[in-house]
Amino acid sequence: MRAISLLVIAAAASQLGSTDCGDHAIKDDGFDLWCGDTLCDWKIERGMIQDVPTWHAGDHGVALVGDDVAIEQVSPVASSDGTCIELDLMANVDANVDAVLNVDVFDDGVIDLVEHLPTGTWAPTTFQMRMPDNYAGVRFEIAKTGTGNAELANIGATVLKTGGCLGQPAMQIANRPLAVPCDDSAQCASGMCAPNPVISPESASDVCVACGSNSCGSGDVCGASRPVSPLRGDPIECIAAASVPLAGQCASDADCASGICKSHMCSTCRSDADCGSGETCDVAWTDSDTFIDFAPYECAPGARRRASGEPCVTNNDCQSGQCDGTSLSTCWDGRSCATAADCPYSELDQTTCTLVGVQGGSCH
Repeated sequence: MRAISLLVIAAAASQLGSTDCGDHAIKDDGFDLWCGDTLCDWKIERGMIQDVPTWHAGDHGVALVGDDVAIEQVSPVASSDGTCIELDLMANVDANVDAVLNVDVFDDGVIDLVEHLPTGTWAPTTFQMRMPDNYAGVRFEIAKTGTGNAELANIGATVLKTGGCLGQPAMQIANRPLAVPCDDSAQCASGMCAPNPVISPESASDVCVACGSNSCGSGDVCGASRPVSPLRGDPIECIAAASVPLAGQCASDADCASGICKSHMCSTCRSDADCGSGETCDVAWTDSDTFIDFAPYECAPGARRRASGEPCVTNNDCQSGQCDGTSLSTCWDGRSCATAADCPYSELDQTTCTLVGVQGGSCH
């Protein structure tokens, strides 16, 4: 764990609350949105919280109730947004309490920066932190230990485009997990930084990977496994050859049970030449433009031409009207999901998880 002293700037009384300019990196920075007895946009890690009045009776905030309490929020803020983040907060922290802001870059469970919140009664404070030159995603955690009060009116995080973090060195994050941006192999826990094979060439970037084309054992291939965080894409690691079912994400043909990886989805065709007479090779589901670029390809999708036992991804592929397999819901980027919490973000909101068809299906 690295504890880094941040630049502390006294905030004028007229500037209470979150900043008004720039890009905001925290949702509900004033702790205003409650879903019953918990915050809608903050997750309780441990302990209890309570909706309380703060420096003004009309301004409510959150109290961390108990001797060991923590809440967190994952933010999609990335180096493409900016590398200087300004955090401004107003808190009521008793002297016998240790209240901290923990910053976990990449949301990998490793705290990369710790800042102890000052004690005092509703004293506004502003911090600036210089992020790594190449990062994607941050988990902000507010934690409290001790028997006294720790209450917050707000904690805003604004990405400063110019003029911020002057003189501060960039945070250096080593031991980066798979599927996060990297500049060189020394930054990765795997010891390997390479171009991402599961995104289009025009947006390609280097990410931490666990294998190369010839580094896996017999029967395995260096392929795409399932993302473990909405902030990251498919980890590239050794997987069993031909183990990814139809409609799963893939890095190459070798990943897929069908032997065809098209547009990074395991498919049954690559072009019309792979199909029967009068059939075309097209995306499997087209009811929403959201999924056009991230759907498997098959011959005559939705035309009810597939006989019993033939591969399918929707019921309308089959003559019987029934495609047997595992129900498949996906995010906009094609990854499988159970709920929206598995999906990448659009600004500060996670995108939808939509039922689209069947994975590894065959016609009844």
